[in-house]
Amino acid sequence: FFSATRQHSTTTTTTQHGNATMAAPLPYALEVTPDSLLQFTITQNPSGDGEDGSRCTMTLRHTGLTEECLAFKVKTTQPRRYLVRPNQGIVTPNSTETISILLVDKDRQVLYSTYERLGQSALDHSKDKFLVQSCAVSEDFSGMFRNEPRGEGGQYKKELVEALTGMWNGVASGSGNSVPVFNKKLHVRHVVDDAAFGAGGGSDVGLGGAARGIPSA
Repeated sequence: FFSATRQHSTTTTTTQHGNATMAAPLPYALEVTPDSLLQFTITQNPSGDGEDGSRCTMTLRHTGLTEECLAFKVKTTQPRRYLVRPNQGIVTPNSTETISILLVDKDRQVLYSTYERLGQSALDHSKDKFLVQSCAVSEDFSGMFRNEPRGEGGQYKKELVEALTGMWNGVASGSGNSVPVFNKKLHVRHVVDDAAFGAGGGSDVGLGGAARGIPSA
C-alpha cells in the first residue's frame, strides 16, 4: 500500500558464512529503532503539556558504513492522524536523529471511545503504518545543512525543507542517476493505559512535524 520509489530496496543483501545466511547491512540504510512496531499509549486525559495526545519516539542511526550523509523521509498511511517532527532531514555518519510522533487529540478521543465500548481487542488490529526511507546524498547537497540552525521539532528552514522535498521528488520520479533507497516499514499498535482508565490521568511519551501521506496501493 505504500507508494515507494522505483529505485529502492526493502531487504538487505545476503552473504554466505559457513552454513548460515547472514544479512549484510546496506550502507545507505539507517538503523531504525524500534525495529518494527510503534506503540502509542492512549489515556483519557493527557497531561497538559501543550499538545494533547499520545506520543512516541523513533531513533534513526547512521551506521557509519559510508562516509556520505544520509537523507531520510518519514511517511504514514494516516497523515491527518499523526504529526511527525522532523519528517525529513539529513543524518551525518555515526550520528542519530530522534523523530517525535504525536497522535492528534481528535483521534486519541475516538480510539479511547472505541476502547470504552469494545475493549482493547478493538484496537489490536490497526492498519496504520509508517515508512522510513533513506538514501545517500552528495557532499554538496549535505553541505547546505551543515551548521544550519533548526526550529521547533528539529525542523529546517523553509529553503532547506524545499531542497529536501525536491530531492525526494527527483528520486521518486527516477530523474537523473538511479539512487538506491532503503525502505523500512513499521506497524502501529494503540494500547490503553489500564492504570489511567477510569482514573483520568497520564500521557505517554512516545513519536512528533507533519508527515506526508502515503497513498494506498
